[in-house]
Amino acid sequence: MPKFEVTETERIDKFLAHALDMSRVKVQKAIRDHQVSVNGKVIVETDLKVKPGEIVELPELKSEELQASTLELKVIFENQDLAVIDKPAGMVVHPGAGNNEDTLAQALLTKYPGIENVGEPHRPGIVHRLDEDTSGLILIAKTEEAYEYFKKMFLERKVDKEYLALVHGHPAQTHDLIDLPIQRVPLKQKMRIGLGKPAQTEYYVLSEGEIPGLDQVALLRVKLHTGRTHQIRLHLSHIGLPIIGDTLYGKSAKGGSAAGGKDSDFLSRQFLHAYKLKFQLADGSWMELFSSLPDDLKDLLKKASITYDDPNI
Repeated sequence: MPKFEVTETERIDKFLAHALDMSRVKVQKAIRDHQVSVNGKVIVETDLKVKPGEIVELPELKSEELQASTLELKVIFENQDLAVIDKPAGMVVHPGAGNNEDTLAQALLTKYPGIENVGEPHRPGIVHRLDEDTSGLILIAKTEEAYEYFKKMFLERKVDKEYLALVHGHPAQTHDLIDLPIQRVPLKQKMRIGLGKPAQTEYYVLSEGEIPGLDQVALLRVKLHTGRTHQIRLHLSHIGLPIIGDTLYGKSAKGGSAAGGKDSDFLSRQFLHAYKLKFQLADGSWMELFSSLPDDLKDLLKKASITYDDPNI
């Protein structure tokens, strides 16, 4: 197992990229996958500052090439610069620990030849992301120019992203803005409220109901003002409105609801759907795109006696 002694203070991803003559993207992936240690302690922060005399250790990193997949993609809109995909729940956006086959990234290689040269390695054309068990719209850049344009748009928060979420409980307020910073939990693929990056989530209550044997529930329209990892799930859970089916931050993670039922008895994944994207194209025109609720989510709304007006109908 290779070991390197730090000679000057610098970011660990930059230090290893230089020491291994490897891209920082590949090094950052190894760090996030818990493969790198400093003085015997595993680290996950890609921007950690290492100091002279510290010993960095990691396994031999082999060159990996993204393999194309024949997985079918549902395209909502596309032109020469971009495509908007309706991602189903269960599809991983890009390869990672334990997820190396039939990802969105691999399917894009087959659907759009040449896209492997757009954006970052292992994330061809991917400007933002959705969790594996979140369904809905994701924007893909098909050219490097479009990638840089939309990357800037997302960074400047000029892309309108809205979601539908079914949560436990009836909110005390019909509209609220959650403004709480988010930070990563060390050594875990999980986030927490803390002294991290600013994060703002706005929600509106669309309807309320009850799922017999489970809980009172509410359907929310959720608007992201920032794009932190697990932001909606963590924010809603923190204020006492955990998303139905969320096994990491929800009541599913704690075994069940007050009524005795478990989310998994009613839904096999979290009820979170990216239903709307609104953005401005480089020519100044605007796009507003919608995704219909998948059948599994529609069926659960029926159990809760909640009606939802689909914007596509």
